[in-house]
Amino acid sequence: MNIVTPIPTSFAIPTANLGVEAARRDNLAREAIPQPSDAKQGAAEQGLGSESDRLKSSVKGNQPLTYERPTANQNSNTATQASPDGQQSFDFDNGKDESAGKENAEERQQQQAEQREIDALKERDQEVRKHERAHANTGGQYAGSPQYQYQRGPDGQRYAVEGEVSIDISTEKTPEQTLNKMQQVRAAALAPAEPSPQDLQVAAEAARIAFDARQDLAEENNQTGSVEASGRDSQPGNIEPPSIDEIVADNEPQIPKRTLEELAAGDNSENGASPKRSLNIADEQMLQRSNLIASFYSNVSTPAEGGFSASA
Repeated sequence: MNIVTPIPTSFAIPTANLGVEAARRDNLAREAIPQPSDAKQGAAEQGLGSESDRLKSSVKGNQPLTYERPTANQNSNTATQASPDGQQSFDFDNGKDESAGKENAEERQQQQAEQREIDALKERDQEVRKHERAHANTGGQYAGSPQYQYQRGPDGQRYAVEGEVSIDISTEKTPEQTLNKMQQVRAAALAPAEPSPQDLQVAAEAARIAFDARQDLAEENNQTGSVEASGRDSQPGNIEPPSIDEIVADNEPQIPKRTLEELAAGDNSENGASPKRSLNIADEQMLQRSNLIASFYSNVSTPAEGGFSASA
């Protein structure tokens, strides 16, 4: 059994409203029917108006009627047509409107892009100026005035996009002055909220020079201290006084020394029957001191040329 599948046939459906076009042509070709005048109406239809009203109506009725045929220019943009089923169709020419909409959209997009670029340039200008002012204010006499590089925006204004501040990192005459200067230079390099890599490099260089200045300053202090110490040692007023033992040893009087045995022998020779006395002293120091005391008292009691005498 053969089954034949029916093939759908497509028909071209006309899009033009032929009935409406035909009716429009018939209306244009049809003759206009003149309006009947009041004179042709009967007495019953005329009503009870005054004589002046009747005269006006007669004059108005005698005017010829004219029929204006619509032209194509009037229906070029918008046309209202009646369909056979009593509906109305609207035709719009939107070709020019679409192109105008595209142009407006492109213009709006361009304006938005320019506004975004202007906002970015304004923000960059504020950041650059704030950054460089921080360097200049903290650097003081060692920093120069800010220098900027500008870019012209879509609005014709100039905006700063780059900047720099020159700063002096040379050494001074003394290590102390160099140390103070490098501390201020380092503070100026790190003054902005977000230092750049170049700012960090300047701060590191200033720290290195300050470290060298501290070493030089310490060496100078050490040399100054040693010189002052040697100067104090060389002054006469700083000589230490000798001790009491040294004074006694140097200024000991030169008096003839005699032992007790010699004194006893002398007394025996003078008196004859006096017994001999001897004193054994083992300690030499005690013996020396006793001799010194004895000689002192002998000089006090008897003049030196009269000889020496002692009594026990």
